Amino acid sequence: FWLKGPTKVVASIYLSPPPIDFLCAMAGEPPQKKQRPDDKAAQLFVDFVNQTGSPYHTVSACAGLLKSSGFVELHDGKPWTVARNGRYFVTKGGSEVMAFVVGGKFNQGLDSGMSIVGAHTDSPCLRLRPNSKVSGAGMLQVGMQTYGGGLWHTWFDRPLGVAGKVVIRQGSADKPGVQSLAERLVHIPEPLMLIPNLAIHLQSPDERKGFSPNTESHLQPVLCSKMFDDASRSAEELKEPKDGIFARHHTALLERIAKDLGCKLGDIVDADLCLMDSTPACLAGLYQEFVSAPRIDNLLSTWAAVKGLCDFASSPALAESQDICMAVSFDHEECGSQSVVGAEGATFPSWLDSMLNGLEVAPVARSAIFARSFLLSADCAHGVHPNYASKHQSEHRPEFHKGIVIKTNANQRYATTAITSSLFREVCKRADVPVQDFVVRNDSPCGTTIGPIVSAKLGIRTIDIGAPQWAMHSCRETCATSDCAHLLTLCKGFFELFRQIDSDADTM
Repeated sequence: FWLKGPTKVVASIYLSPPPIDFLCAMAGEPPQKKQRPDDKAAQLFVDFVNQTGSPYHTVSACAGLLKSSGFVELHDGKPWTVARNGRYFVTKGGSEVMAFVVGGKFNQGLDSGMSIVGAHTDSPCLRLRPNSKVSGAGMLQVGMQTYGGGLWHTWFDRPLGVAGKVVIRQGSADKPGVQSLAERLVHIPEPLMLIPNLAIHLQSPDERKGFSPNTESHLQPVLCSKMFDDASRSAEELKEPKDGIFARHHTALLERIAKDLGCKLGDIVDADLCLMDSTPACLAGLYQEFVSAPRIDNLLSTWAAVKGLCDFASSPALAESQDICMAVSFDHEECGSQSVVGAEGATFPSWLDSMLNGLEVAPVARSAIFARSFLLSADCAHGVHPNYASKHQSEHRPEFHKGIVIKTNANQRYATTAITSSLFREVCKRADVPVQDFVVRNDSPCGTTIGPIVSAKLGIRTIDIGAPQWAMHSCRETCATSDCAHLLTLCKGFFELFRQIDSDADTM
């Protein structure tokens, strides 16, 4: 029986437990949302995003995924010992990562190549200045510099946390009295700062028409009031040091960082900190079909590449694979890629040499391996916006839930060609992943990716692809839950299927 209200009784007899929709209806509650196949992938991505906040935390989250799947960490600059069926990963500077598995049937003859998914670990954000100690109107503020091409107006009136790398001095148990430098990650997701907007009543008519903040003077967040900070300290504590790190950053900020790290204030030497949206990533929409999260560009691609490689490595397909299957994610894509940990740097080619040396691949055989290799340059695509559909070229309007996007540009801002597109479509067909196309309008600028850079640098066939999203480079972005699943399925399917498709193709 089931009770409804103080007097009404509903009686039912079931040979098995009643359906949940019936129970909800009797209790006056809406039916529970049915679990969709793509929900699991989307929730895994949300959990991944919530571990991050800086490129360093992205790489740390990737390392956690890889280690839990049995990958062995190699070390940059040292000789590598690798073997068939092996799983490995390496990092550089804490912000670039490469993971790879060696197929059980890899050979340096005529059959093997490298199947690579490439992405990037960074996103536009506000980053701490070397001297961040700023004050105004009785408030302690934190000096920030803009990183990448952000939609900076979206950072206003939003609680902001902090994440990044801190360099500290620490003692050594082996050498009493001797201090050495050490790098530590700090992740403070609580709302430490905010950038308040200016009231509409204080803006001129022209300012009201188009909000265009001055990135130098209007993007310095508030940490706390001087009154509250002074009240929290004793007279002795107010006599803070005027030199070293204390001359560069507010003591209140240093104290919060030191608390998180478990170190003394004076141990902090320097820091590379990013501001981040302190509101956790989540599923959104009436049917929870969207992911609302910071840094979807390009953490979605990084996560799918690494998770797809982990899933492939745990499958029987690895033993039968002829390829080296790889996920690599670079830093500094948002500012040109020209750095030691960027796609323009020498690190990735050096890692490939170390890997092939570890496999004892003869130098004479390497050009053939590169010729058979293929790169999916995975970076999010512009999904058509329901309020701004005219911004898209009319025949190329990628929609949510409609699949992965092939990005093409005749001026080589993307590396896609007719043959790389055709090979990719065949992979998607066999992996049951829907495909869409995107080109920019002729009267619009076109972004670029790591694709043309790596393709030109290594001579590897490349295609630019990505999952569609809204609000690219906003403090908070949106994508579809189903496209998280599409991208993950694609990455695993690419590692499993590409070599056979490529070997069967009659190409020039």
